[in-house]
Amino acid sequence: MAHPSSYLLAILLVTRAVLAEKESNILKLSKPQKLASIGTKTSNFNTTEYAEEKNGSRKPLIAFSKNNPELDWKNYLKMFDGNEEEHRDLDIDFMKDKLEKTANSIQWLADIYDPLRWARVPGKLQDECRRDMERFLGALRDGKLWAAKVSDASGRYSSQFHFGNGFWLGSSTLCKELNVTERKSVTDDEEQPPFPLKFHVARLYLSLPKEVDFSTRQVFLGLCLPGTCDRASLTSMLRASADRVEREGNSTYRSSGPKIHVVTVKPVPSSNYCAWRDPKFYVLSAIGGAILMLMICATVYEYRSFSPVGDVESSSVSNNNDKTNDFVDKNLNQDRRISMGQENGQELIEKGTKHPQKENPIQGKNDGEGFWLRCLLAFSPTVNGGKIISTEPAAKDSLTCLHGLRVFSLGWVVMVHTYLQVFSIAENKTLRTVTERNFMFQTISNATFSVDTFFFISGLLVTILFYRSLGNLNTEKGNFLKTSSTKFVIMILYRFVRLTPAYLFVLGMNEIAIKHAQAKTVFSPVIIDHLTCEKFWWRNALYLNSLYPRTEMCMLWSWYMANDTQFYVLGILLLLLSVKYFKTAVAIVSLLIASSWFTTFSVAYSNDYIARIQEPFALFDELYDKPWLRAGPYFVGTITGYILFKTKCQLKLPTGAELIGWVLSAMIMFSVVYGLYPGNLTVLVSSVYAALAHTAWAMAVAFIVIQCCTGSARMIDSLLSLRLTYPLSRLTYCAYLVHPVIMMITSTQMDGPLHLHNGIVLIVYFGNLVASYLLSFCISLAFEAPVVNLLKIAFTSKKRVR
Repeated sequence: MAHPSSYLLAILLVTRAVLAEKESNILKLSKPQKLASIGTKTSNFNTTEYAEEKNGSRKPLIAFSKNNPELDWKNYLKMFDGNEEEHRDLDIDFMKDKLEKTANSIQWLADIYDPLRWARVPGKLQDECRRDMERFLGALRDGKLWAAKVSDASGRYSSQFHFGNGFWLGSSTLCKELNVTERKSVTDDEEQPPFPLKFHVARLYLSLPKEVDFSTRQVFLGLCLPGTCDRASLTSMLRASADRVEREGNSTYRSSGPKIHVVTVKPVPSSNYCAWRDPKFYVLSAIGGAILMLMICATVYEYRSFSPVGDVESSSVSNNNDKTNDFVDKNLNQDRRISMGQENGQELIEKGTKHPQKENPIQGKNDGEGFWLRCLLAFSPTVNGGKIISTEPAAKDSLTCLHGLRVFSLGWVVMVHTYLQVFSIAENKTLRTVTERNFMFQTISNATFSVDTFFFISGLLVTILFYRSLGNLNTEKGNFLKTSSTKFVIMILYRFVRLTPAYLFVLGMNEIAIKHAQAKTVFSPVIIDHLTCEKFWWRNALYLNSLYPRTEMCMLWSWYMANDTQFYVLGILLLLLSVKYFKTAVAIVSLLIASSWFTTFSVAYSNDYIARIQEPFALFDELYDKPWLRAGPYFVGTITGYILFKTKCQLKLPTGAELIGWVLSAMIMFSVVYGLYPGNLTVLVSSVYAALAHTAWAMAVAFIVIQCCTGSARMIDSLLSLRLTYPLSRLTYCAYLVHPVIMMITSTQMDGPLHLHNGIVLIVYFGNLVASYLLSFCISLAFEAPVVNLLKIAFTSKKRVR
């Protein structure tokens, strides 16, 4: 009888497990009574599921925050859970007041660190540390001013813990000012600490009874204490204090008492890293210095050679009218010019009229000298800067509406990144939950569609560029293969050389900046670029980084460049194939789009994905950054580019069709951006949303672009084609590269949290945007524009040799 009953029990357990696995993890989180039975805790907006079984015998429950880069701190904390000693035997009767049980959670928080109530120093400290700490406590009791200032520089619980305040940092700047060893002169010994000070930040992991707080939290506690106290002494001191708090709250609630883990204690600065001792700093400085010298030499040569006013003006007008550097393809008809733009790593196409090229004064010299002089003048900051900031009217047949789309999309990207920046260092984090209840916050949380606009523009421009430069490509079997292979290699090489120098320079800047930030900041950023960039930079250089897990990715936001380049390679292959086998190419593009939909749906459904306003980056590796999930918008852009090329931008639709198109486009855009409210989607609906939303957005943008380019939407076209957007559009590529670096630097330089409200976020946003464009102008002026000029010289010289 035992065996059948055992089999029956096993079958029931397996059935229950299968049914539970089919249920969405989001729905599991909505049932706290079930979660309580298995010993798990749910999370709010800024905390993750932490339901890993202690004994490792069961698979951990994966909540909706699985693989969310915003919440990597939880994975870090898991490494420390359970590592502390169970029998610490620390003295907990160190306070003036007798230990009494209390259910007051605010009292627990206040008692975590409150030296004003200490009768003696808790914990197992080294002799020098204990001596100095006793002197500090004695001076604090005696009302010495220096002791009051030292205590004031340390953090402690003040308020807003239940509104998200986990930063009790005090002031590292005040602690540094008080440090007698760093002051040049001491006027009054009574006002100075009798020992050197050191600032530390302790990272604590708090689990309160679920009746008080259903989530697990982390707290950062700043400590300005004697420099003789090392990390082990401070950890023991905090451990004794935490033990007392746990004893105070034990058995006061039905679920459990408070649990406090002292995860780590780090000094500030945490290392002696100095950029002056970093070889990479000297490499970047040498490259920057060499380019700066070339720019100065080019400027001096221009000043001496082209000093007449008339020549300068005529040269300036010619450059501004070009706006971008003309790369003449050997197959391009003379009545068309392809301008290799500097915006977002893509080519702007402008159909112009025939006009003679002005003779370059350098051409009068011998060929060797003229070539090197032209290479030098490629670094001219006046010419390149004039081209970048030019707002001269474009040719009539230009796709100028793309300028506005680029600027708008980059502004959208910077906005969502700004919100993530300020939320990460805010002392009132729960304001995010309040803000997310607002219907319009979906404008921020769904900013991912701005990247789809970039992909759409890329596909459109590559297609138009290819067909306009096609010329008389030989389609005979032998010659076609040879000519296509040559054209493919040239186009890939051109793109790689044009984009990579600026990309790698920013990568080096980012690595040095994050090393400095990690060493100096009081915060604990989860960015690990100082490790991943050093080890995996070559993946970025080859544009393969998006194929790897984000934990191995240098510059997380660079997944876009990798995907775009991969799409570019695939798109060129298909475009070359379409020259002779058009129907086959169309079938492959259709298959790629459909397979992207199916793959995205399958991944989302198998991972119990729920589309939520609160977590735009959930399932980052599975659903966000992989190229096979983002292919739809790019190939919609390819189709749009082909339509515009075949119709010569003269496609006219009936009035009724236009009206239906505008209504559908508006409905699609509104639905994909604002369709998640109030957030009660099922797994099936969410999976369909994840599969189709990106492509649907691109289709809506495609209709608008077609209407603008064909003259059917003059008002919108004029808005997107404002000449003010031209220079900003040319800088979008470099601005996208540098803006997260600027945000990281400004955030980590603060010595305390930010108190949020929407006005502050708006001001920070515009500051980030302006700073990003200013730095991107410098990067473009030094790297992107000269490289484009050098490529032009190389191709034109090669053509002359032929």
